[in-house]
Amino acid sequence: MRSRDGLHPAVAVVAALVGVLLLSSLTACERSVAIDTLDTLPSAPAATAPVSASPALPAPPAQLTVAPADGATAVAPDSRVSVSVANGTLTDVSVLDPEGDTVVGALDPNAHSWDSTGTLAPATQYLVTATAVDAGGAATQRSTSFTTAAPANVLGLKIAPLEGEVVGVGMPIIVYFSTAVTDEAAVERALTVDATQPVVGSWHWYGDKEVHYRPMQYWPVGDAVTLHVNLKGVDAGKGVWGTDNRTLNFSIGDSHISTVNAVTHEMSVVVNGSVARTFAVSTGRDKYPTTSGIHVVLEKSPTVIMDSATVGIPKGNPDYYYETVNWDVRISWSGEYVHSAPWSVSEQGRANVSHGCVNASPTEAEWFYGLSVRGDVVVVTGTPRPLLSGNGWTDWNMDWQQWVAGSATNPDPTSSSAPTPLGSYGPTATPPASYGPTATP
Repeated sequence: MRSRDGLHPAVAVVAALVGVLLLSSLTACERSVAIDTLDTLPSAPAATAPVSASPALPAPPAQLTVAPADGATAVAPDSRVSVSVANGTLTDVSVLDPEGDTVVGALDPNAHSWDSTGTLAPATQYLVTATAVDAGGAATQRSTSFTTAAPANVLGLKIAPLEGEVVGVGMPIIVYFSTAVTDEAAVERALTVDATQPVVGSWHWYGDKEVHYRPMQYWPVGDAVTLHVNLKGVDAGKGVWGTDNRTLNFSIGDSHISTVNAVTHEMSVVVNGSVARTFAVSTGRDKYPTTSGIHVVLEKSPTVIMDSATVGIPKGNPDYYYETVNWDVRISWSGEYVHSAPWSVSEQGRANVSHGCVNASPTEAEWFYGLSVRGDVVVVTGTPRPLLSGNGWTDWNMDWQQWVAGSATNPDPTSSSAPTPLGSYGPTATPPASYGPTATP
């Protein structure tokens, strides 16, 4: 069958396909010619550059604040030193006086502030040095200084025993103050005792200028004891300040415990638990009885001039005496001694004829003198006159409850600990002014 144009249908289909192909080729050639007639070839699109972030800003520096202000003067000694930091953390804080002593303090958990917990000494310049780091690790340091105010009064002191002294088992530690202490608890807290053979002990105040420490029982033989006096910067009350720290070391020698019996007229000396000697003595006559109680050896001297005028028996009185006496071991401030008395040898062991002292023969007195050290114990019994508190180191005449009640801090006694290395000590201790250099033969 033929189509309307006279072609066989198959032929028409082929022609149509040929036409389509010719059209497609022409279109492609036109496109190709259009491109070829360009003077230059177009460049490939430029690659898009990556967008970079802005440079990071540096961490702000740490900023330190210190109080008291730099250069401050007349700062109250009870002021607190504080250091704080913004934009960082504290890594080191030191507060030093000219002697290199450090004021202790505490850092808060975030290391943003530091506050002193120790005390400041009056009339002292302090250097504060603080270091902090910022978030980037950069360190900042600041140094300032300030000076504390001078005290109205300084708390001076003397101590017995002396540095390096070997003492008896009954020796108390005595601190004599130059000025009245009104805050006794603050001062007592600044006094600590260490020992190689720890003991249970306590402080006891005798008025407001004297404090003693003793164990519950006599010191152990051979004990080594250290007293720490940390009064620098301690407010003793009413404008009185401590300005000094001291360390005192002493040791305990052999145990010497003597008993004088005024009824039997005998003296027995026990050394380290064994009787070393017993000998005849004469104690105070009825008019001037020796004091009964637990005495502690205060001092000794090979020769003492004993003048009864110093104990209320003036010249012209029938009982007046003025004697040079040998081998004198003092046991009370009121003038009682164990001493040589050749004039009463015939009465020794038989009668009491002295003015209050314990008379012994020259031989026995010299032996006892050579044995004795400060702190030895001499117990007198059998007389009607008691040893009054404060007439010597009378500490052992109180029971333990009475003794502990005299502490200003805590009625519970404390145990001493191991000692620290040896230190230094200055002035010699002296007896209270109320008891003079008296003596009674």
